[in-house]
Parts: sequence; structure tokens; C-alpha cells
Amino acid sequence: MKSGRGDGLQLLREQSFLIFVGVCLLILLLAVARLQLAGHRLYLAKSLRNKVQPVAIPARRGEIFDRAGKPLAVNRLSYALKYFPPTCELKDDPTLADIASFLKKDTSELIDSVKQQQKVLYSFQPVTLANGLTLAQVSYVEENRSQFPGAFIETNSYSRFYPLAATATHVLGYTGAIGEKELSAMRLRGYAADDFVGKDGVERFYESELRGQKGERDIEVDRNRHFVRILRTVPPRKGTDLFLTIDAEVQQKAHQLLGGKRGAIIVMNPATGEVIAFASSPSFDANRFRGTGGARYLQRIVSSEEFPMLDRACGNAYAPGSVFKPAVLAAALESGRVTSGTTFFCEGKLEIGKRAFYCWEREGHGTVNLVDALGKSCDVAFYHMGLKLGPTLMGRYAERFGFGATTGIQLPHEVAGFIPSPAWKRKHYAGKRYHEVDRIWYDGDTANLAIGQGYLLTTPLQILMMVNAIANDGVMVEPTLLKAERVAGSVVEAHRPASRRLGLREETLRILQKGLRRTMLPGGTAETGAVPGLKMAGKTGTAENVQGKPHSWFVGYFPADEPRYSFVVFFENGGSSLTTAVPAAKELAKFLGGR
Repeated sequence: MKSGRGDGLQLLREQSFLIFVGVCLLILLLAVARLQLAGHRLYLAKSLRNKVQPVAIPARRGEIFDRAGKPLAVNRLSYALKYFPPTCELKDDPTLADIASFLKKDTSELIDSVKQQQKVLYSFQPVTLANGLTLAQVSYVEENRSQFPGAFIETNSYSRFYPLAATATHVLGYTGAIGEKELSAMRLRGYAADDFVGKDGVERFYESELRGQKGERDIEVDRNRHFVRILRTVPPRKGTDLFLTIDAEVQQKAHQLLGGKRGAIIVMNPATGEVIAFASSPSFDANRFRGTGGARYLQRIVSSEEFPMLDRACGNAYAPGSVFKPAVLAAALESGRVTSGTTFFCEGKLEIGKRAFYCWEREGHGTVNLVDALGKSCDVAFYHMGLKLGPTLMGRYAERFGFGATTGIQLPHEVAGFIPSPAWKRKHYAGKRYHEVDRIWYDGDTANLAIGQGYLLTTPLQILMMVNAIANDGVMVEPTLLKAERVAGSVVEAHRPASRRLGLREETLRILQKGLRRTMLPGGTAETGAVPGLKMAGKTGTAENVQGKPHSWFVGYFPADEPRYSFVVFFENGGSSLTTAVPAAKELAKFLGGR
């Protein structure tokens, strides 16, 4: 009986053990099945990510046209050779050697280029081996894909072309490869290391409108990251086309009149603020930055002592000389320091302190009223006005005309110029190497300020804006370069620029207008610049300069009664306005008047 009971207990233990093992196996099988079923999508996705590479498709940049629709900046189709680098060492990659031979480049040069791009590209992005392939090169690559595994042709690549070449570079700007600092600031906005962006001018100011929206292409690659086929394509969207206020013909004339000399010419409509021409010289041809010799050309431009990249129209400030005098006369009239009946006697100089301050007309102008003082540019009359006003009041009215501040034109590098003051001088010369006599603001400083000399600095655009306000009966309209945009196929007019009244009395405005008109009449400083049949008004300026010859200025408008055109002509170190700026202004007025 004991033996039977013991055998039964043993059997029960064995059955319990088998049941336990069976349950464990079942749990294990269920876990494996769960992993296979639940993880299938995850592992499939990972597998597909290794097999499918998303590649951005560049968007066509918005194009730029003049006011009549003439092209100023356009896109040219440019084929690029892209490549998915393998996971092996680049020096061991036979494809790169074959591509280098095909492109007639050194293999080590190509490897260096790939490595540089890999530093800033994501691992899944292809590198660019060549831009601007010829159709023959494209055909060869397409017909011999097996020879270049991992490479493919990007057919949505474009290069920028500027039909006017160097004629409008400072207003249009140019595009170039995005820099490291730019990329770090713009990556969150969808920019990548192989993008081109606006570097200056309108191209830079309107970058967000012009850039467009990238597309995307899913490319299948094998385990060696060799191109297999395109699986999916989302087309890119072109950027916004811009129509500028610029007139291409007037722009070309302005560029021609500058003749490669250092200077600037701006033409505007004073009533609308539209900039019709905006030329700075010397200039450069941004088309030459790419292709063979592009790097050498860029280096030559950057290192030139003529500084062709400098925008002399609004990107640098200069002593204005006598073209600043209308602002001083306005201040004297508005403040009551002079009246419409005030006259001054000029004997060719004025003693201020222990120094004689001379008029440009050393023999003197005799007795002059306010209109003649401006039209004949009598320095002695303005010395008197300046001393009556003082530097603070002159500075206040200069600010009213917009000096010392940017105008708001749609360009990225406009400077504000500078209005000096006694407080500034004391602070500027506060260093130990200066003495108290250096810090004092003298009456001589005030006299110099009254004729646009001394520490005062203005841009040609600011001078033109001052005269625009006078021509426009005291209303200053902000300058604008944008006339319209083409959005989704429809042309939309740009918003009218803002305007403001300067608060000048009508009597003040009439005296200023008559004085500017007097300039062009016999005995005026620009009588040689008058054009028969055109009722012009203007102001000359020959600004002394410590760094070489004087700057040569002319600013004016016509017709004097109902102005359609205003313009400023400036030559850096150009000498007398009568021999440089005035003749160029006369030719410009003839051209504009004949249109």
C-alpha cells in the first residue's frame, strides 16, 4: 500500500512539472509573437529609413523686374551632380575617383569638398559634386549610371543671372552660398548648408519673399547608398516675383554718367517716393562670381582700393558742403532768427574770433537777400545764420529733415550719417591725449556746420530726401524700391510708402523753392547746368575733405512748378561741382526731359 501511494505522488510531481514547463514555453512563445507582431512596423520603418533617403528639391527663386517688366534678376536652369557618399572611407571609394576623372578634377580635391559638406549636412543628405553641368555631361551621366553608383542629376537647380551686369549691382545685390553664421541663424527657417541666399541689396532685404518653398524627393538607395530610383516627389514652389520702381534705361544712363568714378546718382519721383535709378560707382558684375575664375574675380573686387562693394548712395556718409544749406535756411526762417526781408552783406569773408572764415566767392557777393544767399550759395550769409541759430537749433532742424537717421529704403546696409553737437564733441575728445581746448565747441564749429562742413556727415540719399520735401511742399515721402509683387500668378500693387509733413510754413517753403530755382538762373552757382526748355531747381556743393580733393555735389528737381523728377549727383573727391557734378546732372536732366 505504501509503494502504490508513493508511485502516485511521484507521477503527480512529474505531471505538475510538465505543466509548469508547458506554461513557461507558452509565455515565451506569446512574448516572441508579441515582439514580432507589435515591433513589425517599427523595424519595417527603420529598414525603410535605411533604404529611402529624403532629398530637398531647391525652389526657384522669385525673379526681379523693373517698373516696365524688364528682367533685372532671373533664374537660369543649371544641372547639378549630387552624390550619396558610401559608409566606407572616401579614399577607398572608386566612384569618387571615376567622377573626378569625368569632371576633370583631382580626386583629393573632390574628397576635400565632400568632407567639408559633410560637416554641415545631415547624414542622409547628398553632397554636391558639381554645379552648372553641360547638357552633354548630363546625358553622359544618365546613360552611364552604372559607372557612377550613388550619383544622380539634380534637374531643379538654378543659377542667378543679372542682365544689366554691373549697372545695378548695388540696388539689386546678389546671391551666394550660405555662410556658417548665416546657417546657424537661419537653419530653423528651413535653410540648409547647400542653399544660396541673398547677400546684399534687394536680394537680401526681400530674401524671405524671394526664396520660395522647397519640395522633397524620396530616393531609394541600396545598402551601399547607391541611387536606385525616385519613389515620391513633392514639387517645390517658386518664390515671389518683385517689380521694382527702377527704370532700367534711367539706371543704365546713371551708371554711364558715373563713368567708373567713385560716386553715386539717385533719381526719384518726389511726390511718390519711387526710386527710379540708384547707381553707385565703381561697381562689379556679380555674374562673374561663379564659374571659372569666379574666386579670383571676387578676391580682386574685395581687395580693390576703390572699394567697389561699397554702396556710396546710402551705405556711406560724406561731408555735404553747400547742399546742406537749404536745411539751415529753413531753420533760420522757422525759428524767427531771420525773416523774408533779411539781407546780409558779403565782402568775401567774416571774422569769427581770431580767424577769418572765407566765402567761396573771395571778392564777395555784396548785399544778398535770402533767395540770393541760397541761389548764389553765399557762405558769409550762412555763417551769419548759423551763428544766430547755434548748433543745437541747427541740429534739431536737421533731424526734422531726416539727417542723422536712416530713410527706411528697402536696402540692408543704409547708414544714418551724423549730426555733431557740443555734447558729442566733449565726449568724443574726453580721452587723456586730448586737452580742454579740444573739447570746446567754438563759434567756428558752428560756422562750419552752417555750410555743411566740419563734423557733419550725410548720405546722397538723405540730401535728395531733403530736397524732395521742399519740392513736395513740405511733405517727405519715404523712399521705396518696390512697385508690385507677383503672388500665385497675380500682380499685386505694393503699399504706398509712408509720408510726413515737416511742419514748415508756406512762406519758408516758397523762399526755399525760389532759392533753389535761383541756382539755375544767370548768376546762380549752377547756371551752366541749366537745360533749355526745362524749368529746373537745384543746389550745388563742393565739400572740403581732409582725405584728398573736395567732394562734388548737385541735387535738384524739375519741372520746378510740378516736379516729376528729382535727382542727386555725387562724386567722391570729384573736385569742384561746376566741373564734375553739374555737367553730369545736366546730361541726366536732358535724358530725363527727353523721355
